[in-house]
Amino acid sequence: MKYINTFNINSSPIAGNGESRSYRVTGDENAVFSMIVLNEDGHYYNFPENTIASAEENIATPSGSFSATPVKLLKKTLTNGEYSGSINFPKVTDDDEYTIILEADGGSDTYFLENLSTSNAYHYDTIPQIIDTTLTFSLSSTGSDGTYNTYPSNYTSTGLSSKISRKEFNTSFSISWAVSLGSSQFVIARQPVINDFYFTTTKDTLNAGSGTSLELKDITGLSTGMVVSGTGIASASIITKVIKGYKDQSNSTAAKPVYIVPATTPTSTTIGGTVIIDKSSTFVADRTITFKGFGSDGANTFNGTNFKIKNFKLVIDPVVTTTDAAVDNSTTIPITSTDGIKAADTVLMTGIGVTSSSPHVDAVSSGVNITASSAQTIEDGQTVTFTGSSRTGTITADVEIKKYGRQNLTLTLELDNILTVG
Repeated sequence: MKYINTFNINSSPIAGNGESRSYRVTGDENAVFSMIVLNEDGHYYNFPENTIASAEENIATPSGSFSATPVKLLKKTLTNGEYSGSINFPKVTDDDEYTIILEADGGSDTYFLENLSTSNAYHYDTIPQIIDTTLTFSLSSTGSDGTYNTYPSNYTSTGLSSKISRKEFNTSFSISWAVSLGSSQFVIARQPVINDFYFTTTKDTLNAGSGTSLELKDITGLSTGMVVSGTGIASASIITKVIKGYKDQSNSTAAKPVYIVPATTPTSTTIGGTVIIDKSSTFVADRTITFKGFGSDGANTFNGTNFKIKNFKLVIDPVVTTTDAAVDNSTTIPITSTDGIKAADTVLMTGIGVTSSSPHVDAVSSGVNITASSAQTIEDGQTVTFTGSSRTGTITADVEIKKYGRQNLTLTLELDNILTVG
């Protein structure tokens, strides 16, 4: 009687691009075993080592793969008390998991030690495979979406999900977004910061009610500072507190509320709980509510995404045009185009013949002229430049990805925070 004592393989999650993992079986000399590897679809690993390569017969060793055809590893004998092999897990396009089954060969009088199995089969713990995570950086305008021309392309970066690795990365790239308006004009409200990037998620309510305590079926990833919106939710409501569990009305007091955390199953990925918001609202059961989070801190709490932004800058282009008639000691300046010019103290005019005080724009007559804050004398056809407002600009930044989240995430730059249109 011979025994198989151990089976060892790295059981941590496998990267989406696949990898080869070595395994080792130990036991008594000449113990015999075979093996089956199944994926979550019930497909079998083909064990390339079962194929004997032969150049004469044009037989090549296949790549490791899975198919519906039942296959098991041909019987292997432990030499010097061990056998080592490897399994080539392929690249996948969605999450997968693998079950490994060892079979002791009873015909060779081989058995498992009782701490492994009391039958001739040993089921090893499943090994998950997690696809890589993609982090997308985009931009949009909530208030002036239709005024902007087509937005520039998104930037994406893909890497190991934090389900697989918690180590920090140092993936860097630069962003350059050219933005433009089809009409009107914009001015810089302020320079961008990392929290101008936002993401959204939705959660469903548990119960009906009113007030500032919102009970949700799942609070996973929510954090203080997130903006809350939905039917019945007061405008611009913000999360001030996130609490696991639901309030026990029977045992709670105003001074000491008691919350009961609902039981979860080993496979559950949700946590029921309560969020406190800063404005009284009205709730109904099973209503979908939207939550908006901001920056790296919010993304890290949400799904483990961690990133940095450096050299974040917004520059708007000057408006360059020409006079289309001579100006003689007048504040009315006829120009060929007024596109992008705004009447404001911060919009200044410069050019040959323009007084050194750089007059600002007091009024704009669309497509005809502007009114300057001081009288000017300028020749016909003279180039004049206006700074402080425009229809075009560029946003640049250097991005550094420290951790890719557990799932794909889109981070959108809110243009309304940094550019005022109109």
